Amino acid sequence: MASVLNTVPQAPSTPVGTKGSYGILAVNDLGMHCVDNDTRVVNILPPFQVLLGQVVQKGGRPSLNPTGIDLFYSAAANPRDPSLGQNLLHGKRSDGTTFKTNFWWNVQQGGYDAFYPAGVTLSTSGLMAVDKGLPVPNTEKFYLETPGTLDISQQLMPGILSPYLANDAQKLNERYTNKPFFINFPFGYVADHVNWYEAAGIPMAPFDDFGRQNPYPLVKVQAKQGSNTLASVDAVLPVSAESSCINCHGSTQDVAASAPTRRSTVPIEALAAANLPVASSANDPDQSLPSSVSIEYGTDINILRLHDLKHGSRYVDPAGISKPCVIDGAKPNGDANCLTYQAYGVAESDRKPVVCQSCHYTPALDLLQVGPKNENGRNQLAHKSNSNVMHSHHGGLTEGGKPLFTAIPRALQAADGSISNQAERLQALEQNCYQCHPGKDTKCLRGAMFNGGVLCSDCHGDMKQIGNDFTREVSVDKPMPGALANTLKSDFYTNPETPRVPWANEPGCGSCHTGDATQSLAGEAGSLVNIKDHNGVVDNIRLRQAFLTGDAKATPIVPSNKRFAEPLIPGTSQTGKPNAGADNPQLYRVSTGHGGVMCEGCHGPTHAEWPVANNDANDNQTAIQLQGHVGFISECSTCHTSGSPAADTQNGPHGMHVVNDSRFWSEAHKDLAERENSQPGGGTCAACHGSDHRGTVLSRVPVDRTFRVEGRDRVVKAGQPVACDLCHSLDKSFDN
Repeated sequence: MASVLNTVPQAPSTPVGTKGSYGILAVNDLGMHCVDNDTRVVNILPPFQVLLGQVVQKGGRPSLNPTGIDLFYSAAANPRDPSLGQNLLHGKRSDGTTFKTNFWWNVQQGGYDAFYPAGVTLSTSGLMAVDKGLPVPNTEKFYLETPGTLDISQQLMPGILSPYLANDAQKLNERYTNKPFFINFPFGYVADHVNWYEAAGIPMAPFDDFGRQNPYPLVKVQAKQGSNTLASVDAVLPVSAESSCINCHGSTQDVAASAPTRRSTVPIEALAAANLPVASSANDPDQSLPSSVSIEYGTDINILRLHDLKHGSRYVDPAGISKPCVIDGAKPNGDANCLTYQAYGVAESDRKPVVCQSCHYTPALDLLQVGPKNENGRNQLAHKSNSNVMHSHHGGLTEGGKPLFTAIPRALQAADGSISNQAERLQALEQNCYQCHPGKDTKCLRGAMFNGGVLCSDCHGDMKQIGNDFTREVSVDKPMPGALANTLKSDFYTNPETPRVPWANEPGCGSCHTGDATQSLAGEAGSLVNIKDHNGVVDNIRLRQAFLTGDAKATPIVPSNKRFAEPLIPGTSQTGKPNAGADNPQLYRVSTGHGGVMCEGCHGPTHAEWPVANNDANDNQTAIQLQGHVGFISECSTCHTSGSPAADTQNGPHGMHVVNDSRFWSEAHKDLAERENSQPGGGTCAACHGSDHRGTVLSRVPVDRTFRVEGRDRVVKAGQPVACDLCHSLDKSFDN
């Protein structure tokens, strides 16, 4: 079969500090998406990026997304991109041509037909072709505007008409006002006033046009009014092909039993014990492919054989009728009921690749938000969710009396703020989460949380806790929906006995940022408090763990002080729809805040919150272009014109005053400070500067700042808290 070549020439990045009357906040929604290296046998991760954007018309009172403007994306490049120096040519064929993905062959063979409504056969619909993303229904129209009307959007690669030669911009096709989130389920709600442009399903690959591995490809996002370009900014659409099962299921010819990355040989030993062949990259009929692609091809065959061997006797069809699969030495690809036979044991033209979620439900591929179904080829009601079978099963595996996937230990923080066991934790991360959520080269977790030493388990818990979801009681003998009666509930944020719902029950900002310097959950029983930040600044406000120690479920903390927390879901959405999940926090990735701006628009995407440690990283380019430096968007001038808002306001994000504004620090703060200082506990200023006004981690500056006060320069270095005694003696008169 032919390998697909796609994407476009690199384009220059947007100049730093671009000025104008308009600005763009643009971000991907998750911080990392993953894609299979090879999709010919098994596929679990399609190329599917989501780009969100908002246009800001700057002013004293900025306007968000004014009418008559559209957003477009095209390819871009960062000349300081750290990935360029690594020059990992993992996307090169043996003849020197570039390989990006063979995903579209999978679609043509019917692999994704099941995920669309009955009567829609994606493989023959004419919708799909090379460089076209999976069609995505507009859920706002389907559930809120014209209920039941299916309006499909499809995002394309830039330069689709002339790959490698053109860089034609593509429009962000959707504009959401309100975002339904599984509104017909006990945990569902409408995220009101998201007010963003959306491009869902962009089919990005992790290799550039030269075959170099780059999990952080950039796109230039432009706001246009007709042919007039009003503003532009670069944003990362991250994607990794490192998510693979080769370290356990790959042949020892491909991953030696003694290789440092090898986790286990038990799965392939089980095949050999049943007289079943162990496939390797040598089984790939196309030996010109990059080695990682062929290794995954062989590995996927091994996975299907093992699945058929272990579970085949209990296979059922969507009607619940037994369809046992027989696979043995005489039939190494099994009979017609076996997955191996369907995906590999027939002529290539008749093969149908296995997409795991066709049987094991995941909200991530439930694009119409209908829940588990037996419909159009889906067979989900008799099977546990994809999260459950992956996390619970693998999280319970042991070898030699020890967990196969090394648990990440809790952080042990020294008095100076350093984590004494961080090296051990990082090694466990490589042996645990990063086996599937990449990984060794790609760092899925790489943002501000990671800079502070926070790892995956500090937010999500361990694998068994993650997998203990609402489908834990589902089986062939006890299918859905009956098996969900005691498990699918909305109180999973407050009740440790209620199991999770993948993609819905996630920790939020408020789970660690539980308040401010005047009131937080730091010191509460079971809380794990951060002692100092990574620069040695005393903290004792923020938590290091999103759940209370000893909580067997790792239930996300929901704070009473909402200063830094996501908004709570109201009882009724602004559309008039009742919210079943009322009083739970919204997900960070669908939350908005100051002036209607999406939280990710100022802070960056989940798992890659600004800043990423390397200043040159592609992830940092958005913030640098918007405000001139790395870190979350903190400069009022990003959206507000000079002289506004009022200098004495505290109506900024999270109750913030204006920053880097001479009007504030020269005059306007004086009356405010004197008024607040007379209040018990230091007034509202104390929330960030502390009750003694000597500064806390919440008043740190993101970049070096110099203030000219009464003929003297007062300097605050990046990362240093702003304290009143920078200029004042802190007596009651506030005099120098």
